[in-house]
Amino acid sequence: MRPAVLALSGAVITGCVAAWASTGDQTGRIATHLLLSGLAFAAYLAALWSAQGLSRRALAFALALAAFWRLGLVIAPPLLSNDVNRSVWEGRVQVHGGNPYAWPDRPDAPKWTALRDDVWRGLNHPDYTAVYPPAWQLAARAVASVSDSVRAMKGFLSLCELLCLLPLASLLKRRGQPLERLLILAWSPLALVETAGGGHNEAFGALFVVLALAALESGRPLWSALAAAIGLQAKLLPGLIAAAWARRYRVWHVVAAAGLAGALVWPYRSAGRVLWLSLSKYSEFWRFNETLFGPLEALVGSHTGAVRTGSILVLTLALTLAWRRTEPVVAAMAVVAATLLLSPNVLPWYALWFLPLLVLRDEPAALLFTGTASFAYLVYPAWQSGERWWIGWDVRALEYSPCLVVFVLSKWRGRPRDTL
Repeated sequence: MRPAVLALSGAVITGCVAAWASTGDQTGRIATHLLLSGLAFAAYLAALWSAQGLSRRALAFALALAAFWRLGLVIAPPLLSNDVNRSVWEGRVQVHGGNPYAWPDRPDAPKWTALRDDVWRGLNHPDYTAVYPPAWQLAARAVASVSDSVRAMKGFLSLCELLCLLPLASLLKRRGQPLERLLILAWSPLALVETAGGGHNEAFGALFVVLALAALESGRPLWSALAAAIGLQAKLLPGLIAAAWARRYRVWHVVAAAGLAGALVWPYRSAGRVLWLSLSKYSEFWRFNETLFGPLEALVGSHTGAVRTGSILVLTLALTLAWRRTEPVVAAMAVVAATLLLSPNVLPWYALWFLPLLVLRDEPAALLFTGTASFAYLVYPAWQSGERWWIGWDVRALEYSPCLVVFVLSKWRGRPRDTL
């Protein structure tokens, strides 16, 4: 029965991928998209159940199918966000000698008029300089130097996501866990839609988190610290995750990692004080789909204060987990969850951070969130009608409440019972 269920699940996901790839932009058909997402997620859960005991040959075929799905979505236009356009544009500007963090090199600067095309016209906030850290900018430059296109950027990020499977496979073997758990990442509808379909760069940062974890567990803490440093300079969250592993590093490992992180910033030093300008604007002014951030803001009295307090709380949690030498995956999962709960912005692709960790550890609530996070896209109908970028607590209840229920039930069932 299990092989038949797996085959049927693969066929259902293939159909959903074909629908997404053939229709492209989903922002004007959110109801249909959510229906397809729900169908794909149900098939995904069935596939994870039916893949238990999968043979090596069948697993290889399943992974090849996952790569094929990504190829179809890479070729298609971006599905639900135009963020990938900024990555392409900032890579292009660097190829032409610009610094994406510098104010004179911002996207709407007149000096780049000759470079403007559909990629530029698809940019959001063209008056903002670069937001993402330098390691990602170097990667974007490398991609643009090879192929200056949205497809190339999405293809690169999909490759990063698939490359995560190699160190994850090594970790599974080391931990004595079955390799079919790789399908948690490979077959995830969220990963298909947001990485291959959307070109979000979480996959680049996640690759270094997985590499850092694999190096740590194989007894190479220096390499782990260096990988974490690159992850920090790709997205900020890998740095917080690494902080939860701090007691596993020696002081000189941290010094070497800090040196590498500084070296990655060096090529962009000409931006001066505005190097982190857009990142500070993002944290200070943007807000969407938050949960605990709302009560925290009410408690401290301001948005900026809540951002700072939330950051301190997450860092404190990470260092506490490090002090207690909490198992690395458990610690990483806790840091990701706390970051999302205390963040002023929780976009659907932020749930991607859970996926590589879920390959190594079962957390039903986090797995469910990779499915329910798509409800946040219900913002589009109102926003396209001229309303603000905001969703009510009714939508957030659909997104978060099932996860909370599953979390409570999973912890209650897993707690020790008194014996007679």
